[in-house]
Amino acid sequence: MAYIHPLDDRYGPKVGGHRYKKWTPPEPLAVTILKLAAVGVAVTLSPTLLLNVIKAYLKYKIEEEEYHEYVNKRRIQNSLRYLKRKHFVAFPGKGRFTITKTGRERLDKINIDNIQVKQEKWDGKWRLLVFDIPENKVHIRDYFRKRLKEIGFYHFQRSVFIIPYSCAKEIDTLCEVLGITSNVHLITGDRFGGDEDLKKYFRL
Repeated sequence: MAYIHPLDDRYGPKVGGHRYKKWTPPEPLAVTILKLAAVGVAVTLSPTLLLNVIKAYLKYKIEEEEYHEYVNKRRIQNSLRYLKRKHFVAFPGKGRFTITKTGRERLDKINIDNIQVKQEKWDGKWRLLVFDIPENKVHIRDYFRKRLKEIGFYHFQRSVFIIPYSCAKEIDTLCEVLGITSNVHLITGDRFGGDEDLKKYFRL
């Protein structure tokens, strides 16, 4: 078995004497292209060359054969059209494209591992998040639940989380990237009877 450094955060704690690699959601192809453009790698419109660059990047980054095989020239071209339509990339010359300021701003927003909710002064309202993510997306569901806890949500019930701070933009971004927007609902409500324990939990 290959050696895994104790500080390698790509792997979880030991289970049965082994450390298993954490699941992270594979990013949309358009995001991959945008990231490569941001570092000056994906600047050619040659589908074959771009295909090879993307596959090499994905193999190094996530090593997921299923997603690796998903990438092809047609999907690359569709992703480029999407990026152009959203003004995330520009085409300064024949056979070339570059990331725009809007594209860089978009990249900042979709780095979901770094999403945090700002703890501002409480406005006296609760944000109740309810989700119903199907079994065929169990990995996404588990990742989403983990990120909610990391962001600062309190696990109120099985698929219900609560937080006292405004978080609509952060949750919208998280759901959009994970492809679960239709499965998640964020409700803002007033205080309710018995919420004193929640106030203590959040130190409000």
